[in-house]
Amino acid sequence: MAYSVHGIMFFAFLFAFAIPFSLCHIEDSDNETTLRDLCSQIERSSECIDIIKSKLSRFENSGCNDVTGPVMDLAREKAEQIRDMFKGLHEDSNDDNLKEKYLSCSSNYNDVSRDLDVAKKSFDSNDYQNIHEQMDDIVEELESCREVFNKSAFYPTHVRDRNIEYEVYADLLKVTVDHLIRGNESEDGNYNDGSYEYDHGS
Repeated sequence: MAYSVHGIMFFAFLFAFAIPFSLCHIEDSDNETTLRDLCSQIERSSECIDIIKSKLSRFENSGCNDVTGPVMDLAREKAEQIRDMFKGLHEDSNDDNLKEKYLSCSSNYNDVSRDLDVAKKSFDSNDYQNIHEQMDDIVEELESCREVFNKSAFYPTHVRDRNIEYEVYADLLKVTVDHLIRGNESEDGNYNDGSYEYDHGS
């Protein structure tokens, strides 16, 4: 009889740990599915999927389908990396014309990071509509950096590649925010599609 009781307790112990593990696995899977679906909505979907595959651990503690916060964090971190790259290029360059362009783009990406800080605060306080305003500002900053080099006869490959890379983050962020607002406004019965649109240009 004692053996039977211990056996029941043992299986109950395993069951108690197995259920949370299974639920976490399901949630992670749902988050990946949601992210893949969001990536499929943007122009560079394969690059977007490559990004999320390498960053899935960042979504482990988010609730099922709650991916907006981590996407904002990733976009902000990437903006800071590219801002710092432009700062370094500005400091190292001996070309005054290029130095001015590098400094301008560094300022653009710094403003992107700042806008994402504001957007994250709005997200944390459930002020989803204000996020649209920050997205508009982010789009303007990215287009401003691109234009600085498009007007020039020389557009360094490493600069073009970083700008193109960040377009993927920006596009993923846009569809993620739109997904969030669509869901929120659908619940309120007052859905209004996002107005921001990023022009990839050349």
